[in-house]
Amino acid sequence: MPTLMSRTSFERLAQVRSQLLDQGLPLATPDRPGVAGLFLPWAGRRLAEAGGIYWVGAATEDDYGAEREQSFEACHERAARLCDRGPHARAHTPLWLFFDGLTRGLLGGAYDATTERWGWSNLLKIGWSSGATESWPAELVERQQSACAAALREEFAALRQSLVFVGSQDDFGILGEALGGRPDWHGEQDEAAGIWWFRHEASGNLIVHGCHPSVARRGHFSEAALERTLLLARNLLPGLA
Repeated sequence: MPTLMSRTSFERLAQVRSQLLDQGLPLATPDRPGVAGLFLPWAGRRLAEAGGIYWVGAATEDDYGAEREQSFEACHERAARLCDRGPHARAHTPLWLFFDGLTRGLLGGAYDATTERWGWSNLLKIGWSSGATESWPAELVERQQSACAAALREEFAALRQSLVFVGSQDDFGILGEALGGRPDWHGEQDEAAGIWWFRHEASGNLIVHGCHPSVARRGHFSEAALERTLLLARNLLPGLA
């Protein structure tokens, strides 16, 4: 199945989610904010083999199937419906315009024509169904940090010569742990673009940490972030295209 997360990591996260519910956090329903469904990262079938683009967001939106089955297979199908699709009604939002710019600039085609070399993930695999992440219950974030970092480390280990874009200003203490400690970020020339980056020598992956494209658009540096990311990827990942 096209995911870079093992069943072992998934089961650990499923256990964390069950514990959060057992300890009193409510399950999300249409009428009540609460714990969302578990996100299983998705990867196109040629991503690990040929390299490509791996997007890492902050977390899921809304209830994300909270009341539906939470098995590995069900969560994989849910992620595939979100990620492996063609043009859709949200194609002109800042997020998808940013994706389209990356895809056309690095993979030579529209997103729906290059999904086999795309991947999707989140820093927080267990979301809250309403509000911005900074307003979520502290225990929801804190209890999953270690399991999320271990899962993300596993995902990154499966990638070679790929662009990993982390589109969340707050990494919730997860990114550094997933990368084995605080890396030597570069960014002196990229502050205007709102990005920091480094190249992982062992894997050849280019890790870029920036803002969500919607935040970058509001700050009027979305185009700068896209252009700088494309330049870095073309220079440091010459075999990607």
